[in-house]
Amino acid sequence: AAGAARGCRAATPEGGMFVLLDVRGTGLDAEAFARGLLEREGVAVLPADGFGPSAEGHLRVSLAAPDEVLAEAARRIARFAETLG
Repeated sequence: AAGAARGCRAATPEGGMFVLLDVRGTGLDAEAFARGLLEREGVAVLPADGFGPSAEGHLRVSLAAPDEVLAEAARRIARFAETLG
């Protein structure tokens, strides 16, 4: 699908300013994905493992930025995910 990142699935928020991004399909744990994403693409996200077992393998992505910034971050996340497959 257009805009999809290989091995990643987003949980659509019902409200709030964060989305959880499931990265288990990439072959990396959340911490390794977050570290690689920051190093290679300059996008900072938070591994959500500390929020309990159901959040393991997910990233917490803030939506508190202008739409253009979020769109560019999404492109960079997808580009990084493509390098993993």
